[in-house]
Amino acid sequence: MQDFNRQIQEGAVAYFRDCIKNGDAKGALSCFHPEAVYIDRDGRELRGLNEIQLAMDEICRLKMNIQGGTPHITVVNDIAMWLDQWEMTGNAPDGHPIKMTGHTSCIMKRHENGNWLWLVDNPFGSAVFKNDNMV
Repeated sequence: MQDFNRQIQEGAVAYFRDCIKNGDAKGALSCFHPEAVYIDRDGRELRGLNEIQLAMDEICRLKMNIQGGTPHITVVNDIAMWLDQWEMTGNAPDGHPIKMTGHTSCIMKRHENGNWLWLVDNPFGSAVFKNDNMV
């Protein structure tokens, strides 16, 4: 596996994407802060590493290739906001092709060891909102 510098935001994201591609659910889970929240495509909040592990197991099982666009990163001290577009491609267990896209809106926190970790991971961005929620 490539050596990733997780002490910069781009390196942390590159490591996470490499874990997905290689089916490394344990490595992917290590990218999350212990108090993290992962927001799934239906807008459900998976809180804490035990709940997030289920999502990482499922995502990594497929070993999909994930590519991202040029991110917009805003950093304030040990908090960063990461925005970008991504595309995942691969095959389902039955062999049919899968292609997923999204707009990530995440909050990262620098851990005490210097690595950047997801505090809030929302890989579907504003797509989790439904039009019927409009006031």
